[in-house]
Amino acid sequence: MKKIFFLAALLLPMMSFAQERVMVIADPHVTPQSVIDMEPDFDNYMKTQRKMLDLSEPIWHAMLDTALKYKPDLVLIPGDLTRDGEAAAHDTVSAGILRLQAAGIRTLVIPGNHDLPGENWEALYPGTFDGAVKDPGSHSFAVEPLPGVTVIGIDGSDGKASIGKLSGATQAWILDQADAAVAKGNMIIAMSHWQILEHFDQVGQLEPASRFNNPDDLRDKLMHHGVNLVLTGHFHVSGITTFRDTTGLTSDSIVEITTGSPITFPCPYRWLTINKNRKGITVTTDYITSLGGITEFTDYSREWMREHTSNLIPSLARKLWGKLLDKWDEQIAPALQDAGLDPMAIMMLKMKLPQTDEAQVEITQKHIGAPAINMYLFYSEASEAKRPLEGNTVANALYDGMQAMLTELMGNSILGAVFFGIAKPFIEDPVQSLVEDKTLRTTAHADITDDLDVILGEPSEVPTGVESVEGDASRVVKYIQNGQLLIQKGNQIYTPQGQRIAQ
Repeated sequence: MKKIFFLAALLLPMMSFAQERVMVIADPHVTPQSVIDMEPDFDNYMKTQRKMLDLSEPIWHAMLDTALKYKPDLVLIPGDLTRDGEAAAHDTVSAGILRLQAAGIRTLVIPGNHDLPGENWEALYPGTFDGAVKDPGSHSFAVEPLPGVTVIGIDGSDGKASIGKLSGATQAWILDQADAAVAKGNMIIAMSHWQILEHFDQVGQLEPASRFNNPDDLRDKLMHHGVNLVLTGHFHVSGITTFRDTTGLTSDSIVEITTGSPITFPCPYRWLTINKNRKGITVTTDYITSLGGITEFTDYSREWMREHTSNLIPSLARKLWGKLLDKWDEQIAPALQDAGLDPMAIMMLKMKLPQTDEAQVEITQKHIGAPAINMYLFYSEASEAKRPLEGNTVANALYDGMQAMLTELMGNSILGAVFFGIAKPFIEDPVQSLVEDKTLRTTAHADITDDLDVILGEPSEVPTGVESVEGDASRVVKYIQNGQLLIQKGNQIYTPQGQRIAQ
């Protein structure tokens, strides 16, 4: 695991507490069977989803049972507890949290875009906010659930708005709470639903609703007020990224740990082990690998994702073609002219491009639908840096599909290759950032941080043998290396015939 200096923690005085563990469950989207039974068209609705909402209730209970078995000192849930804020869903989640509290497991929650409006958020979860200082203008809070650790909940919800929003007053309140925690010498763990950092380049352009509005400004303010760790969800893909201030004015950094949803492949949840002197956190990732009668649950969820991710292609097509057409006059037409085409030929080429949503979706699905789905599955596993050869294969398949698409549109392979050479830079940064797991890759802030297991600051003594109560938590990962199919089980690598490969 890669070590990263958790710089703010170095400022803590020499203190000694008990080593404690935090369980993070993001975006459970609990949809009780009673809600499903009341929707006669639920099966058709599920065809449009990449979330296994039909299994969300048993998955929620699996998470509860895992917590009750291993007894973490704290459970954190960064939003989207429910599908769409249904009363029955809130009741189910609240009842589960009361079970944890009865077992002495403190649980803290923050609303996501699928949880509100609620009648009274705090009242829905009795006991959850005991001892917390609350912002009068939002559902943000600050509390010290563990000795020497302050958790700041950052509420970016605004009804059902997709993008996280903070008023100026709430932002000032949050920074005041951070200052108070720093003054006490506490480690700070911030928790929000929406992301603050980018987990691959240009994600804000592709999915603007994944982050807060003005996220870079919020990042810098949090970082300079001593908030060096933020837990988020919302995107349903696990990621850990680090932003370092390279101005030379400070030595601050901020790490964001986004946890994927247990109802979305590969069904993860996290463990944070906080060391005794509060100068480090060890992060590990576990998975639900068996659920009820589905023993190969990882394979099941992967194939579910493969089938249902096709629903994302229309949106992807509109964004790609919209971006291409928006840049036509400013960048693409001059580049084609530099390549030797006259203005009339350039105008005729533009007329060959698909102009309607239907045409854009059809040709995108034909040529890059499957490569895009494979890339999304690869990204969802969050182990890109450990599988560079597979990442290159996935990216090249997408590029080949794009060139084939442009060749068909132009009706000429040479023109298709020229056009592809001009268009490729518009997608290369986000694609390469994604498959390389490298954020801000062309800047001084470029960073690769292990998305699954990482040590922040000083290491902790991590218990072994922790697994979901639903079955063996060792993951099975298949990948290609030097043209050979290999299978990773836990820390061991095998051929398909079962021969162990020396590492």
